[in-house]
Amino acid sequence: MCRRGAVRSVAGMRTATDFHELAGARYILLTTYRRDGTPVPTPLWHVVIDGVVYTSTGEGLGKVKRIRHNPDVTISACTVRGRPTGPTYAARARVLEGAESRWANRKKRNRYLLGPLVHAVERVVQRHRFVGIAIEPAG
Repeated sequence: MCRRGAVRSVAGMRTATDFHELAGARYILLTTYRRDGTPVPTPLWHVVIDGVVYTSTGEGLGKVKRIRHNPDVTISACTVRGRPTGPTYAARARVLEGAESRWANRKKRNRYLLGPLVHAVERVVQRHRFVGIAIEPAG
Protein backbone atom coordinates (compact mmCIF):
# COMPACT_ATOMS: atom_id res chain seq x y z
CA MET A 1 0.00 0.00 0.00
CA CYS A 2 1.30 3.43 -0.91
CA ARG A 3 0.61 6.19 1.59
CA ARG A 4 -0.01 9.80 0.73
CA GLY A 5 3.24 11.57 -0.06
CA ALA A 6 5.15 8.33 -0.56
CA VAL A 7 7.49 8.05 -3.50
CA ARG A 8 6.53 5.48 -6.12
CA SER A 9 9.24 3.74 -8.04
CA VAL A 10 8.34 2.24 -11.38
CA ALA A 11 10.82 -0.04 -13.09
CA GLY A 12 12.07 1.42 -16.34
CA MET A 13 10.60 4.89 -15.75
CA ARG A 14 12.48 7.75 -17.36
CA THR A 15 12.65 11.44 -16.68
CA ALA A 16 12.17 14.06 -19.38
CA THR A 17 12.43 17.81 -19.69
CA ASP A 18 9.58 17.94 -22.20
CA PHE A 19 7.26 15.57 -24.05
CA HIS A 20 8.03 16.48 -27.69
CA GLU A 21 8.71 12.80 -28.49
CA LEU A 22 5.05 12.00 -27.65
CA ALA A 23 3.78 14.43 -30.31
CA GLY A 24 3.85 11.73 -32.99
CA ALA A 25 2.10 9.10 -30.87
CA ARG A 26 -1.54 8.45 -31.76
CA TYR A 27 -2.48 7.74 -28.11
CA ILE A 28 -0.91 8.20 -24.70
CA LEU A 29 -1.31 5.99 -21.66
CA LEU A 30 -2.00 8.17 -18.63
CA THR A 31 -1.65 6.31 -15.35
CA THR A 32 -3.23 7.93 -12.30
CA TYR A 33 -3.27 6.50 -8.78
CA ARG A 34 -6.10 5.71 -6.39
CA ARG A 35 -5.83 6.73 -2.75
CA ASP A 36 -4.53 3.26 -1.86
CA GLY A 37 -1.79 3.54 -4.53
CA THR A 38 -3.42 1.27 -7.11
CA PRO A 39 -2.46 2.43 -10.64
CA VAL A 40 -5.27 3.14 -13.11
CA PRO A 41 -4.03 3.31 -16.73
CA THR A 42 -6.18 5.07 -19.35
CA PRO A 43 -5.43 5.48 -23.08
CA LEU A 44 -6.25 9.01 -24.30
CA TRP A 45 -6.12 11.26 -27.32
CA HIS A 46 -3.76 14.16 -26.78
CA VAL A 47 -1.83 17.02 -28.32
CA VAL A 48 1.69 18.20 -27.45
CA ILE A 49 2.27 21.96 -27.46
CA ASP A 50 5.58 23.47 -26.29
CA GLY A 51 6.59 20.15 -24.74
CA VAL A 52 3.44 19.88 -22.60
CA VAL A 53 0.81 17.19 -23.20
CA TYR A 54 -2.80 18.42 -23.23
CA THR A 55 -5.90 16.27 -23.19
CA SER A 56 -9.48 16.56 -21.98
CA THR A 57 -12.05 14.35 -20.34
CA GLY A 58 -15.37 14.46 -18.50
CA GLU A 59 -15.20 16.57 -15.37
CA GLY A 60 -16.84 14.01 -13.08
CA LEU A 61 -14.76 11.03 -14.16
CA GLY A 62 -12.43 9.13 -11.87
CA LYS A 63 -9.19 10.23 -13.51
CA VAL A 64 -10.02 13.89 -12.81
CA LYS A 65 -10.77 13.11 -9.15
CA ARG A 66 -7.54 11.12 -8.86
CA ILE A 67 -5.46 13.92 -10.44
CA ARG A 68 -6.99 16.48 -8.08
CA HIS A 69 -6.06 14.26 -5.13
CA ASN A 70 -2.62 13.23 -6.41
CA PRO A 71 -1.09 15.01 -9.44
CA ASP A 72 1.78 12.49 -9.73
CA VAL A 73 1.15 10.38 -12.84
CA THR A 74 3.05 8.41 -15.46
CA ILE A 75 2.72 8.79 -19.20
CA SER A 76 3.82 6.82 -22.25
CA ALA A 77 2.90 6.31 -25.89
CA CYS A 78 0.45 3.44 -26.38
CA THR A 79 -1.97 1.65 -28.68
CA VAL A 80 -5.71 2.32 -28.71
CA ARG A 81 -6.11 -0.55 -26.22
CA GLY A 82 -3.52 0.87 -23.83
CA ARG A 83 -0.50 -1.33 -24.60
CA PRO A 84 2.60 0.85 -24.03
CA THR A 85 4.75 1.33 -27.14
CA GLY A 86 7.51 3.46 -25.66
CA PRO A 87 9.23 4.44 -22.45
CA THR A 88 7.25 5.49 -19.39
CA TYR A 89 7.86 8.95 -17.95
CA ALA A 90 7.16 10.43 -14.53
CA ALA A 91 4.90 13.46 -14.86
CA ARG A 92 2.62 15.84 -12.99
CA ALA A 93 -0.90 16.54 -14.19
CA ARG A 94 -3.20 19.42 -13.40
CA VAL A 95 -6.84 19.99 -14.17
CA LEU A 96 -7.37 23.17 -16.18
CA GLU A 97 -10.14 25.69 -15.61
CA GLY A 98 -12.10 28.16 -17.73
CA ALA A 99 -10.63 29.45 -20.98
CA GLU A 100 -7.46 27.37 -20.60
CA SER A 101 -9.57 24.21 -20.33
CA ARG A 102 -11.63 25.09 -23.43
CA TRP A 103 -8.43 25.88 -25.35
CA ALA A 104 -6.85 22.49 -24.47
CA ASN A 105 -10.02 20.63 -25.43
CA ARG A 106 -10.24 22.43 -28.79
CA LYS A 107 -6.55 21.80 -29.58
CA LYS A 108 -6.91 18.09 -28.80
CA ARG A 109 -10.07 17.72 -30.92
CA ASN A 110 -8.51 19.55 -33.86
CA ARG A 111 -5.57 17.12 -33.96
CA TYR A 112 -7.84 14.19 -34.83
CA LEU A 113 -9.94 14.01 -38.00
CA LEU A 114 -13.03 12.69 -36.21
CA GLY A 115 -12.38 14.65 -33.01
CA PRO A 116 -15.35 17.05 -33.24
CA LEU A 117 -17.78 14.21 -34.06
CA VAL A 118 -16.47 12.01 -31.23
CA HIS A 119 -16.65 14.96 -28.83
CA ALA A 120 -20.31 15.58 -29.72
CA VAL A 121 -21.16 11.90 -29.13
CA GLU A 122 -19.24 11.88 -25.83
CA ARG A 123 -21.17 14.93 -24.61
CA VAL A 124 -24.50 13.21 -25.28
CA VAL A 125 -23.51 9.81 -23.87
CA GLN A 126 -21.45 10.89 -20.85
CA ARG A 127 -23.37 14.03 -19.95
CA HIS A 128 -20.25 15.54 -18.40
CA ARG A 129 -18.76 18.94 -18.83
CA PHE A 130 -15.30 18.53 -20.30
CA VAL A 131 -12.18 19.79 -18.56
CA GLY A 132 -8.67 20.09 -19.94
CA ILE A 133 -5.67 18.39 -18.37
CA ALA A 134 -2.07 19.59 -18.72
CA ILE A 135 0.67 16.99 -18.20
CA GLU A 136 4.20 18.23 -17.60
CA PRO A 137 7.47 16.40 -16.82
CA ALA A 138 7.89 15.64 -13.12
CA GLY A 139 11.40 17.10 -12.97
